[in-house]
Amino acid sequence: MNTTRPKQKTSASYEYFLYAAIIAETALAAFVYKTIFRDPDLARLSLFFGIFYFAFLAWSIFQLNKVHRNRKLAQAEPAAAVQQDRPVAPRRSRSALGLTVVQLVIVVVVFASAVATFSWALRLLR
Repeated sequence: MNTTRPKQKTSASYEYFLYAAIIAETALAAFVYKTIFRDPDLARLSLFFGIFYFAFLAWSIFQLNKVHRNRKLAQAEPAAAVQQDRPVAPRRSRSALGLTVVQLVIVVVVFASAVATFSWALRLLR
């Protein structure tokens, strides 16, 4: 019986939840900052909201990295069991912050796109 199937299904739904949470939090942060910058009494809280936003973003990215790493390990186990007779050298890829170069570029592009999109949307709402 294959026991990895339910875990992969759960990890996929958790992964989609994390992606949706990042998008929702970024949208919420844009609207909160729009409100905070209008009210001088709340302007001092902007630092705390910024810290919360980046802490949640870092946690989400860490969790996504963990889900992807577990998925790769689960996919590698059956292949390793089939190839027990032949030693296979592990492939090493350059990584930054636990991400490959391609993944890091994708994260930067998506983040820059989100900042540009929400900045544009906020300018339209003014």
